Amino acid sequence: MSPPSVHYSGGAAPIEDGGEEVEFATPPSVHIDHLDANHDDAPLRFRKIDNIVGLALPRGLASRALIAEELHAVSSDEPVSFVEAEGHPSWRKAMEEEMASIEENHTWSLVDLPHGRRAIGLKWVYKVKRDENGAVAKYKARLVVKGYAQRQGIDYDEVFAPVVRLDTVRLLIALAAHEGWEVHHMDVKSAFLNGDLKEEVYVEQPAGFISTGNKHKVFKLKKALYGLHQAPRA
Repeated sequence: MSPPSVHYSGGAAPIEDGGEEVEFATPPSVHIDHLDANHDDAPLRFRKIDNIVGLALPRGLASRALIAEELHAVSSDEPVSFVEAEGHPSWRKAMEEEMASIEENHTWSLVDLPHGRRAIGLKWVYKVKRDENGAVAKYKARLVVKGYAQRQGIDYDEVFAPVVRLDTVRLLIALAAHEGWEVHHMDVKSAFLNGDLKEEVYVEQPAGFISTGNKHKVFKLKKALYGLHQAPRA
């Protein structure tokens, strides 16, 4: 089987990566319209397998024996779009759990979009969480705002947020070990949903969860969602 043909965006020459030329393969024809990627309307480019796991000798003809550490680069366990995930019961359940968390936190309210305002899009991001043995522990679906569409001064202002330094964590653990204290670890589920928003932000209804009879309406955010520029600060 011959290697895929090479496609260059805008006729530009191949870019270099670590001193070697990087070739880009022709995009796949299947489900190309459903790819959910932020590329600022620039043409999508797909790396050839030789650029990811090294050259096959002879190129494009030799069989490959990829080890587990290499397979993460081409893993297909996680859907890249809602269209791909909606038919899978585990992913559907994960999306319903995410929506339940959002509703329980009173994150938004369904309203008509005010004149002169623009609703920001939402997208689903999927992640398979595994245990120490590599077995699937959980299917996680996260509803994320397409924050790259936000406009500074309109959708957000201040974005600075203090973040703990790893040095501080090490100091606390060392102090606890020295004094013989118990250390408890806590994870806040959907932490960003606890941040109150000061700005007036509207988002579209998420795919798969459009309110019946209210397709034209949007959500006005009361609390932050992942993907918003101001979410970490909130």
